[in-house]
Amino acid sequence: MFFASVFTLALLGSMGLAGSVFADPSASAFNVQVTPSPLVATLEPGVKTQLVLKVHNGGTGPEDLKISPRAFKLSGTSSNIHLLDTPPPDIGGWISFSAPSFALQPGQWMDEKVTFDIPKSASFSYSFALVINQLNSGATASSGRTIKGSLAIFTLINIDRPGAKSQLQVVSFTSDRWLYEHVPVTLNVRLANTGNTIVQPYGNIFIGRTANAKIPLTMLAVNTTKSYILPGESRVISATWDDGFPNEQAVRQPDGTTIQRFTLDWSQLSHFRIGRYTAHLVAIYSYAGHDIPIEGTVSFWVVPWRAIGLLLLVICGLTYFARWRGKRRVDKAVRKALASQAAAKKTDYDTKETK
Repeated sequence: MFFASVFTLALLGSMGLAGSVFADPSASAFNVQVTPSPLVATLEPGVKTQLVLKVHNGGTGPEDLKISPRAFKLSGTSSNIHLLDTPPPDIGGWISFSAPSFALQPGQWMDEKVTFDIPKSASFSYSFALVINQLNSGATASSGRTIKGSLAIFTLINIDRPGAKSQLQVVSFTSDRWLYEHVPVTLNVRLANTGNTIVQPYGNIFIGRTANAKIPLTMLAVNTTKSYILPGESRVISATWDDGFPNEQAVRQPDGTTIQRFTLDWSQLSHFRIGRYTAHLVAIYSYAGHDIPIEGTVSFWVVPWRAIGLLLLVICGLTYFARWRGKRRVDKAVRKALASQAAAKKTDYDTKETK
């Protein structure tokens, strides 16, 4: 048998979560929760600062654990995270723990105090992971391997020192196509961090007939996952406009898979989408206590040809039916008039014969 660590990593920007991170439950009973996750702070150089992690054993057995800093690297526009086996450069030597190794009973909480002794020569920002490893034997998987659980709390540290600069740029703001038959429409914002601090953008995308529409048709939130962007990195943030008629809906198949199927919900006919639309991005990030705006604009077309074809077919059918029914009424009136005329002539003829 050999040991293998199982990580379930909390992605950067999961600020809304309580920091619950679990290993594979089918392989291990490891169930440790940490809050906050990620750990985000701005520290002063030359000052010792203490941050607190609350660690909880949500499993059914005791856990012997240790905590240590680890480096990670990003790839694929900051969406893929690879945890390394080495401590983070520089800042790894400036971190100490109140309990580098500790035991937790089932249901027990404990405060792990993390002390940062940042020198005056520190750089502007640091990003790394605090990894909690399981020290006991762990569980045995069906393959015969011994599985040891671990979790990673991503830690993002900005240093408040002269020269620190937050700066984001909109590299591109695009739709995944320029022509759609119907919604949903996917909008992609690529943001690049050209500063030297870690930033978190947020804002809205306004969709209307023009970029300066006074009353937009809809508003989409930007960066709903509350992701962070590291210095020198870029990230693609997506938003989906799905409010409209016609639309697509996910339909579950007998084999459990889902497919997107064209649908016509006539109750949404007032939201019929056709023509040219413009999406206007208005996002902000914080710098020196101020909100800095960044903007972008993209246009696209929605031409629901199937819905238009169906509508034209219905109109043609109704027009044909109306004409057919009108012709039938005219024919009936003509026949009735001819019958009345014939009856009148017959009456006149019978009257003359009688005389």
